[in-house]
Amino acid sequence: MTENEIPSWLTVNEDYTPPKDKSGFITKSQKSVVAVMSKFKVNRGLYKTNEANTSVRLFAVLLLIIFTASAKNYSFVFFMLGVTAVRIALLKADKIKALFKVLIPAMIISVIILLPAVFMGHPKTLLTVLGKVAVSTSLIMVVNLTAPFNSITASLKSFRVPDVVIFTFDITMKYIFILSEICLEMLDALKIRSIGKNDNKKASASGILGTVFIKAKQSGEETVKAMECRGFSGKYTVTRHEKLKANDFLYMLFVVCAVGIFVYFEVIAK
Repeated sequence: MTENEIPSWLTVNEDYTPPKDKSGFITKSQKSVVAVMSKFKVNRGLYKTNEANTSVRLFAVLLLIIFTASAKNYSFVFFMLGVTAVRIALLKADKIKALFKVLIPAMIISVIILLPAVFMGHPKTLLTVLGKVAVSTSLIMVVNLTAPFNSITASLKSFRVPDVVIFTFDITMKYIFILSEICLEMLDALKIRSIGKNDNKKASASGILGTVFIKAKQSGEETVKAMECRGFSGKYTVTRHEKLKANDFLYMLFVVCAVGIFVYFEVIAK
């Protein structure tokens, strides 16, 4: 071989075709993380919406759930089912789909638990409980889907909820979103760097969970230090308040009408 001659090993084609591998496990994990992030998305700034004040809606929902749960006459439950169905129909298609993903499993579990009552000769009990579960779950999900977490956190202050409860709730919601972002980025890196066949993907996923746990611990310690440096006293303050709108008075009017209908069915028409 002369000095200018190319070595034979440099002229050989090195075609490497990695064996086919399925990445369904990673893809499903990514979809699950994205689903969590979409549910716990943190909104910034003022939340502009045509919906009523979150505090008013929370008060109305809690009151209606109490009335529905304590109703002995199925007529009031039937009335609330109609009202709830109309409210659900006003939601967008994606929110209706998200609501039914929670409502249908709750109904199935209720049927399984109360199915023995049907064979014991009490089918009305099953219908009554199913109606109450449907109303309660739907009302809670409507508020959850139409109000951001920051407005719910702020509205809890108006109900005199202890500051430690509000702060824990607020921090938990924000860190679920932050840690989900970290988990999603690590899953993306794992999927990109996976070359060839890997039969031990679950071990990689467990490593991601361990890393996220360590990151959560570090973030918690950093948050505590940041609070101490900024002189956090444990008091939760709300700097911005939602103004009352026309929809707020409509909610109040409906609650008054619902109370009147409840009294009629439970007391007058009894």
